Amino acid sequence: MKLIPTENVAVELEGLGKCYRIYKNPKDRLKQAIWGERRQFYREFWALRDMNLTVARGETLGIIGCNGSGKSTLLQMICGTLTPTEGSVRTKGRIAALLELGSGFNPEFTGRENVAINARLLGLSEKEVRQKFDEIVEFSEISQFIDQPVKTYSSGMFVRLAFAIASHSDPDILIVDEALSVGDIAFQNKCMMRIKKLRDNGLTLIFVSHDLSTLQLICDRAIWIHKGMLKEAGDPVQVAQEYYALTANNIPEGSHANSKGIPQQNTGMGIFLKAEMLRSQEESLENCYHPGSNVRIMFSMQTLQRIERCIFNISIFSNDGIWMVGQSSLEQGVIWPATEAGNCLSGMIELANLCLAPGNYKAALSACSVDLSICYALSDLYLSFSVRSDRPTWGRVRQPCNWTINDQDQVVLQ
Repeated sequence: MKLIPTENVAVELEGLGKCYRIYKNPKDRLKQAIWGERRQFYREFWALRDMNLTVARGETLGIIGCNGSGKSTLLQMICGTLTPTEGSVRTKGRIAALLELGSGFNPEFTGRENVAINARLLGLSEKEVRQKFDEIVEFSEISQFIDQPVKTYSSGMFVRLAFAIASHSDPDILIVDEALSVGDIAFQNKCMMRIKKLRDNGLTLIFVSHDLSTLQLICDRAIWIHKGMLKEAGDPVQVAQEYYALTANNIPEGSHANSKGIPQQNTGMGIFLKAEMLRSQEESLENCYHPGSNVRIMFSMQTLQRIERCIFNISIFSNDGIWMVGQSSLEQGVIWPATEAGNCLSGMIELANLCLAPGNYKAALSACSVDLSICYALSDLYLSFSVRSDRPTWGRVRQPCNWTINDQDQVVLQ
């Protein structure tokens, strides 16, 4: 748990857990009521367990995790709308939350009436509600519908009004559970600007998001919840990249290539004897690189029969199955000579200035005839490596770019 002076603590969780009783059928609920604790007719499901966390005043904490991992359960317990089974939650200051679309709204009431009710629930006095009402409506951009029942609102109108109320209630802690993803990009930008202003004034922000780009950009810290447990916490860039790399396409953690040999196809014409990545002195972890690194792979193939001139190829796939790189030595005019059975052909491929975005990757090598019609040897996706960065990233590649400012093209708007 992060050590923070007591006076600067906004949220503190100690041994927090939430357990649900799962009954096989409705009759078992009645049996449990009759028998009490003498017999058990249910199984326990821990949505969250052993959660220890401290959030400082003014900190922005991002929470990521797969669906069903316990993120929303955690937020509800922080807000006080859900009672913990074990452990404790301590908060300091006024909390405003956007947990579910339309939560806290009465669908039969108008937008005006819901503003009054929700703002009062968030701690504003009747006078403060009147003072802030016009500002709330203006921010929501739904003034022409403010006197209509909210059951007629679209999902975007719901979230506009809900965020406007929450962000204008002068909260000390703002909690957002993926709600902003409903709005369009223009409104999302408007919300982010509002959040930035509140953060500058000391707001503590806790939010769940599947948008890893936003999380990396605005968070001071991130936590990753997996199956109800705190899996990782720390720098948002590193946590987000680890989350993406290890959850893409549900690739099992710790999976490694066969260490007893190179898994490959049986062509009857050639076999790879070696295919390994050379560790660079500048890389701190084996087979872990940064964008811009030079990655070198040594390889050798033994011929099982005479082959004509050949070329070598490399294919690189991301862990979610996207074919990222397909390169051939023929592109640079590099061709190995014809050779008799039992001989070896070897070489090295250098991926200069690596432009793959952070993630986990697998690579395969092949050898084939110059006209690509005959495959002499083909490995499986055997070579595993990772790419990590200390900066926020987007997309799948980090294309090297040169940026310049043309002063003479700058235009001053009147």
